[in-house]
Amino acid sequence: MNDGSKSDAMIKPPARPNAVWKYLGIALAALALLFAAAIPASAAELMRVTFVRHAESEGNASGLIDTKTPGPVLTPKGQQQAQDVVGTLGDNNYDAIYASTMVRTQLTAAPMSQYLRLPIQVLPGLQEIEAGYFEGSPEAAAQNGYGLYPIGWVFPGVIEQLPVDKFNKSTNMPGTNLNGYVFDERVDGALKTMYDNGDRNAVVFSHGGTIMFWTMMNVNNLTTAQKLQLLQTARLDNTDYVVIEGNPEDGWTLVNWNGQQFAPEPTLQNEVKLQVRTLTRQLDATHQQVVSAFATGDLKTIATAVNRGIADAGYSVAKFTRAVNARVIHEVDQALAPESPAPASVEVSTVNSATETVKKRNASVTSKPDAVETSVASNGATNLGNGNKSVPGESQTRPARPGQQLRNVLTDVRDRITNSVRKLDGVGTKTTDGPSAAGTDSEPDGSGPGDSGSQRSDAA
Repeated sequence: MNDGSKSDAMIKPPARPNAVWKYLGIALAALALLFAAAIPASAAELMRVTFVRHAESEGNASGLIDTKTPGPVLTPKGQQQAQDVVGTLGDNNYDAIYASTMVRTQLTAAPMSQYLRLPIQVLPGLQEIEAGYFEGSPEAAAQNGYGLYPIGWVFPGVIEQLPVDKFNKSTNMPGTNLNGYVFDERVDGALKTMYDNGDRNAVVFSHGGTIMFWTMMNVNNLTTAQKLQLLQTARLDNTDYVVIEGNPEDGWTLVNWNGQQFAPEPTLQNEVKLQVRTLTRQLDATHQQVVSAFATGDLKTIATAVNRGIADAGYSVAKFTRAVNARVIHEVDQALAPESPAPASVEVSTVNSATETVKKRNASVTSKPDAVETSVASNGATNLGNGNKSVPGESQTRPARPGQQLRNVLTDVRDRITNSVRKLDGVGTKTTDGPSAAGTDSEPDGSGPGDSGSQRSDAA
């Protein structure tokens, strides 16, 4: 008895699954760093830009075209939309946040700035297309006035109602000095500034007309028919987004138009490479700040810089891990996507046919005393009558097919990664409590009260 107890006590209990998964986020981060180290450097770096249209402004709610700078603030509805952008796009771990000179884009960018602890960099060139003569006119009439000119810049000679001699890239918006060439060059200049800053995964808060028409003028993977279809069916609502990739020298490719994919998604390898680059830049910036503090020789300055550096580095790693985990979860979801149709989706005629087949087979074995009877009720349910006897000690559960077993494993992996990300977010928040490092180069006034109407503007 004692020997048995002693033997049981000496047996090492198996490792708890939760303990194995507790550090999954850290393990993935370490593997990603090793994985990226083996990736050869590209000769020409790609830049990914995620354009986000601003949230609802008081101008949108009024139903009038408002393209003046700095322009109106956000409505209460718009403030909530700005918060929601973080949930939609925050895990992309952008390396920079940009906004136009108009206050509504800066206010829309503010929650993302707080979440990523990055400053909002205000850039000229990202503002809305000036309406000139059409300023203050109803948005509903834009298709007969203000909107015709940028359409003419993109589709010269394509639309019969817009004769090329009156609507082309050289045509000025009435009441302004802005034509298609000037508009194109100013957005190009803003993107060149981002690229020269070293940013390769920037989120840019801009305006519906600016995003839509510049993209159509510059991406090289859309046909004219595709552009016209987007113009007619997929205009950008408040906080909709567009993702492009490329660089100022080689040109640009449309990757995603508010959820509609136009180019292959970046591979996991490329995504990890991009996130490693972002993490390296952030850690290097933190290091430089600490080095600068030591150069002052002031103990208080040094201590402050070291403490902040530790917090910033920890948060940078947390953001990196969130981004990599989110991508892994996405890959798992893609693997789980092609699921078999549920039985309930099978047509009634098919069920009835199968029922008759089973009944015939049952009838053929009724003369065998040891046969296990199985029948199907008229509604397709299995009849568990006296004939359906189970064998003691044997499981009656049908073993899962290999494909289903893999699906179960992937689902478990996804759920555990999701849980680890949530835990990591909590740890990151506790580790990095303190003043936020986020800020703006141009501090906008707070958003005041406004109408929270739902009128939509594709232009401003």
